[in-house]
Amino acid sequence: MEIGIMGLASAGKTTVFNALARAKVEVATYSVGVAEPHRAVVHVPDRRLERLAELFQPKKTTPAEVRYVDVAGSIDAGGDGGHSAQVTAQLRNVDALFLVVRAFVNDAVPHPRGSIDPIRDLNELLEDLVLNDLTVVEKRLDRLEKDLRFTAKASGPNDQVRERELLREIKTGLDSGRPIRDLGIDAADLKLLRSYAFLTAKPLMVLINTGDSMAGAAELEAKARELQPYAQTEVTSLAGKLEMELAELEPDEAQEFMTDLGIEELGLSRVIQLSYRLIELISFFTVGPDECKAWTIKNGSTAVDAAGAIHSDLARGFIRAEVIGWEPLLQAGGWNEAKRQGAIRSEGKTYLVQDGDVLNILFSV
Repeated sequence: MEIGIMGLASAGKTTVFNALARAKVEVATYSVGVAEPHRAVVHVPDRRLERLAELFQPKKTTPAEVRYVDVAGSIDAGGDGGHSAQVTAQLRNVDALFLVVRAFVNDAVPHPRGSIDPIRDLNELLEDLVLNDLTVVEKRLDRLEKDLRFTAKASGPNDQVRERELLREIKTGLDSGRPIRDLGIDAADLKLLRSYAFLTAKPLMVLINTGDSMAGAAELEAKARELQPYAQTEVTSLAGKLEMELAELEPDEAQEFMTDLGIEELGLSRVIQLSYRLIELISFFTVGPDECKAWTIKNGSTAVDAAGAIHSDLARGFIRAEVIGWEPLLQAGGWNEAKRQGAIRSEGKTYLVQDGDVLNILFSV
């Protein structure tokens, strides 16, 4: 799973990327000629895993991960057409969109629109996403109408007829400014449309970049939510420059600065966890003296899916899963103790794994 970071020029996309990834990519290095995005794998902060590691004292602790892509440029219709098309193509390859909106003032970095107005910028970016999808839909509908007319298949139950119906429904939604992800299209129909990789079908996070402080962030978040009251949408804020600078420090030094600034917790943790949930991922855990590990699966996955996430052999030879929630396991004081208390239950192939489950997969070779 990969999340694409996008936004207008000078919104602080790379600053946010550096903060999330604890990277040191030079800010403002992208130009129209740059094609390759920056990529990073980021550990998902998880207090549950930390608590399990404290109990089991493993040799190794492995958190879940989420991948971010800092895409070079924007889909700004007023910019270079060829470059905008290239950026759009890159964004179609990601699983979710992370839309950075500028709310900070920096005279050394002028805003391309001449003034700071986060809600105006958000409106513009959302409209660009809708227009991109609408263009694709209209072109495909024109082609479908011709194909169906000349092949005389319009009356038959086939994929092209269903595709046309779906695209007409999508066009109506987009014309009213409603993203595809909010139209309630079922999984089978979404699969039929998957090759288009529609931008507004992707989960969306709006991140308001406040720069050095969080002043005014709550009010801006509320206004952004009014603009995007849709499914699979998150709105949050981050003091991008401050968090990037803190991320560059050693943990002890960063904690000292946070204490001086009255910051209890980095906003990065919240943003990363929101990103993880946005793409409908959950974590289950395996524990032991060698390793405590968080494994990533889609919400709604079965015990066999979880076994396959660990290793394909476990899925093929699956017998059953021993399951306990992370909190009951901590309360029991260990795996053997939980077994003696009867707190561990056996589940079969169709069991739907819950976020925070601790699993032991029993399988045959």
